[in-house]
Amino acid sequence: MVRTTKSRVRGLVLGWPGVEQGKSGEIPALTRNGDRYGGEPECLCGAVRLHPFDSPPRYAEEGLPMIITRSRRALVALSATALSGALSGMLVSPAAAHADTSTTAGDVAPAASAGDRAAAQHAAAWLGWQFVEKSHLQTEFDGTAYDDAGLTLDAVLAFAAAKSNAARSGAALNWLSDSTRLAGYIGDGTTESYAGAHAKLALALQVSGRDAASFGGRNVVSELAGLQASSGRLSDTSQWGDYSNAFGQSLGTIALVRAGQTKPANRAAAYLASQACADGGVPIAFEQGACTSDADATALAVQAFAATGRGAAAARAATWLRGKAIPAANTNSAGLAGAALVVAGRPNLATAAGLRTFIRGKQQTCDAPAGRRGAIAYAAGPFDRGTAVRATTQAILGLTSANLATLSATGSTPGAPALTC
Repeated sequence: MVRTTKSRVRGLVLGWPGVEQGKSGEIPALTRNGDRYGGEPECLCGAVRLHPFDSPPRYAEEGLPMIITRSRRALVALSATALSGALSGMLVSPAAAHADTSTTAGDVAPAASAGDRAAAQHAAAWLGWQFVEKSHLQTEFDGTAYDDAGLTLDAVLAFAAAKSNAARSGAALNWLSDSTRLAGYIGDGTTESYAGAHAKLALALQVSGRDAASFGGRNVVSELAGLQASSGRLSDTSQWGDYSNAFGQSLGTIALVRAGQTKPANRAAAYLASQACADGGVPIAFEQGACTSDADATALAVQAFAATGRGAAAARAATWLRGKAIPAANTNSAGLAGAALVVAGRPNLATAAGLRTFIRGKQQTCDAPAGRRGAIAYAAGPFDRGTAVRATTQAILGLTSANLATLSATGSTPGAPALTC
């Protein structure tokens, strides 16, 4: 039986708050094993958290969410999250008040190889086949399938990066534009409003060329900006508490930049930078007693710092990330990190190339059953479709060196070429 209830509410899609997930979950796709913060993925060297690109992602990791309570704390899908890039494009540095010139992010962002791009398209083809009713993805928990808006948006970002499956992306956004479904994901805009979900949705709409100021009867960008506290933090409004985190902060920063909201974007980036740990990395949860850098959160933060012209912060975060990227433990984190390192530019490009190689090594090819071909496994070991769906969305970002500040679905083909054997 398929349920779409308030309980899964913001879960799924960059939502993240209050949900423990297994590996390979959503971010701006990102997930962590047993991570209570939901959101995007976790460390490249070990368990990864599930986060929906929604608040990230764990944009880059994600796994099966575990219901901790009702409503907004239920099924928080990580997505990159995420988590969610521009296909090898150079980062356009906005005229930010705090822009600096040290280590300009994205100054050397070579395109992914033809082989990487082909692998991304084959992965996108498999991902498209996983859609239910050709309009959305689902997450299974305890034998029950739940519509997963966050994971679906992660796929929209992945399709744009692979320049394919425009038809699926359009159907997905139309599916989410239903007012009831939309309120279940981002909140009703009054008593319930979730920063991470707003951030991921706004970014997906911008990437897809849709109007984020008028979607399903809602102004997603305006609502996102309205969730910003005086500190610059993009915070949730909810009876369940504030579960906003670094995934949503990063994705929200990028979405605000793309919307031309320079001041809110700079405040959001400044707050994100203020939460960085002494080692240069960024934690998933804010304002904690101890600061523990997280690979997926840091990967999305690199993209946010670069998008707002904070080259020094991007360079420091990338340096920390580079030290954690090899050896990679899962394709969720590898995808997020690989894309971020290309955006950060030299001296991170060789590491990013190594991560693309790692990801391609986990892709199901002609020796796999036909139904798996093109999929990207979460990690070594027996293939698990449950973790592969989320892992594939974020791995595609890495294969295409996706720059979230400039990513565009323009030029995407209606479908995606399947792997021919």
